[in-house]
Amino acid sequence: MVITEKLWNDNYEIALLSLNTKFVQGLKTGNLPIHIFKEYLAQDYFFLETFAKAYGLAVSKSKDKYSIKTLSELLMGVSEELILHETYAKEWDIDLSNNYIKTATKNYTDFLDDTSKRHSSIEIMFAMTPCMRLYSWIGKSLYEEDFDNKYKEWIITYSEKSFENLVNSLENLINTNQESYNINQAEYLYKRAMELELNFFNAYSDF
Repeated sequence: MVITEKLWNDNYEIALLSLNTKFVQGLKTGNLPIHIFKEYLAQDYFFLETFAKAYGLAVSKSKDKYSIKTLSELLMGVSEELILHETYAKEWDIDLSNNYIKTATKNYTDFLDDTSKRHSSIEIMFAMTPCMRLYSWIGKSLYEEDFDNKYKEWIITYSEKSFENLVNSLENLINTNQESYNINQAEYLYKRAMELELNFFNAYSDF
């Protein structure tokens, strides 16, 4: 079993908790209050900015051309996701410039920021891949044929093959990387990211 598969399996219970949060289930049913979704999107924009910076530092610390190329392509994927959020913001009348970062978001961005500054490229990837894999898995878990609710665009975005390809690209890079790492550190970084994702979803489940 490759390392990313093992880490996902080891943290599957946390993934299930995220899937079953009131926020995620509210996306599926369409019962999530619009003001909660708007707040989530604004905070997720803060997170994605830090996520993009983490990719940038992973690129700068990479030791081979393949890693640099792959991580640069993944950084472009995050850039497209930021553009998508800006599109959402216009559609849902969200002022992204007039928001402040909240506790659950800051805890996650601080973790990513610290990891990307202090650790190696492969360790940064261990902290980043849980978000990618979790969103892809949740998107596919929520997707239904011919469903129609106001959050379907969000669900479709993360359930699509194009997003799954980005996740696979990052996981494959981890699994084939020649850079040495400490397995205990890898397990800690992956699990901590999964826990912070759960906390982020829980922050928007109080309705």
